[in-house]
Amino acid sequence: MTEQKQKKLRLRPIQLLANALAYVVANPLFCLCLFVANMAYMLLFRAIHGGISNPLSLVWLVGYYIFWCVFYRYYYGLRPYFFFKAVTDSLKPSTKALGILFLVMLIIVFMPMMPLFLGYDELYLEFYESYMKMFEGLSKKSDVGVPLENILMIYGIFALAAPALICKPYMSWIASLCRRSLSFTEAGNKLRGNYLPLVLISFMLTTPEALAGELDKFWHLQNWFSYSISALLFVYANIVFAKIYDFFYVKN
Repeated sequence: MTEQKQKKLRLRPIQLLANALAYVVANPLFCLCLFVANMAYMLLFRAIHGGISNPLSLVWLVGYYIFWCVFYRYYYGLRPYFFFKAVTDSLKPSTKALGILFLVMLIIVFMPMMPLFLGYDELYLEFYESYMKMFEGLSKKSDVGVPLENILMIYGIFALAAPALICKPYMSWIASLCRRSLSFTEAGNKLRGNYLPLVLISFMLTTPEALAGELDKFWHLQNWFSYSISALLFVYANIVFAKIYDFFYVKN
């Protein structure tokens, strides 16, 4: 396929999401098992004292990573489903993507601190405190009251960055699991011209989680509702990414 033809490929977000939903409907038992396993992994992490600061979280992360590697190899019928070489090769794009994402998140969180060092007055300090409260409000363990529109704004910013920070690395990661090229550049070329569709898909996948978190706090459900929705959405999101991969790498 020529590069010119690749540029003409355009995602249709609603159709893509419908195709992912059709896969769920066609494979209910498999998707139910995925949801239960994903929910169990999330609750297991919740039970780890200290969260990410606890060394046990590294063991959890390795297991969770392998879980999704096996999912994609099963989805594409690649035996053995756990293939050590494919898993280790996939670490290159995934660790690179996590490093970039971590750096960008640090910039988003701490860049607004710079004016404080430049001597800005108390008015800016009030703005900065409100800014940080928005991020605290995204935490399921936080009881900080943050307006829903502010939370949706954070998710919107994330959706705007998702095509470069999430979608492109995800395509490269799935390609590595399928023993294809793991180049970020190649993945970017395949996705070129689909920025707005990918933003829309990202926003549609993340917004329900924001709403679920607010309902959890409103109904005092101890995060059970938002945890269930998050587990369900993450399973669905991975199926959506599989469909995106199908569109650019398999069918076309």
